[in-house]
Amino acid sequence: MHYIIYKITNQINSKYYIGRHATKNVNDSYMGSGTGIKNAIAKYGVKNFTKEIIAKADSTDALWDLELEIVNEEVVKDRMSYNNAYGGKHYLHGLKQYDYDAFIEHQRKAGQQYAKNFAGKSKEWHQKGGSKSSRMRSEQYTYRITTSEGEEYIVNGLKFKEICKEKDWNYNTLHWKTSMGKYIKRGKLKGFLVEQINTYKVAVCEYMKY
Repeated sequence: MHYIIYKITNQINSKYYIGRHATKNVNDSYMGSGTGIKNAIAKYGVKNFTKEIIAKADSTDALWDLELEIVNEEVVKDRMSYNNAYGGKHYLHGLKQYDYDAFIEHQRKAGQQYAKNFAGKSKEWHQKGGSKSSRMRSEQYTYRITTSEGEEYIVNGLKFKEICKEKDWNYNTLHWKTSMGKYIKRGKLKGFLVEQINTYKVAVCEYMKY
């Protein structure tokens, strides 16, 4: 597996996009998933873009760290860049590091939304931590993971990370695909499908293999 940071350049206007990619074939046709670069390619045609590898890592985690270092404030704010978000594993981490005012504004809006969602809840409800909200919500979400070999696993939100750790699957990759309803097309988890199938209120103590 190759863990790369690539740069795509528009040969018409010299604008560029920097992204990360894990692949078995460094010469594949992947041209990025950012909105800016996708819109540009749709407008100018893929033939007018060139792609080059500018850095390499030796693992998925190292690749995240490398992207965080390279796709920084200078790149995001560069008018010649198609990048509209900081690199790295967590958007808020980059925002806090490079644009603290924007980070504060994001948190302010998040706080307003939280207050709106939980307005009117009882004092007892809040004292119990929103009925142990985070953990209980995780217990209520149920996912079906289908591997590339056709094996199916039914897990709740709490067990999702556990099975990923046990099976050496990338949790972030799988969890981001839950709302897509599409098979993963690239990387180590190519051929996997993750679906959120319901939100019933039961605590699944062990994952079930079909």
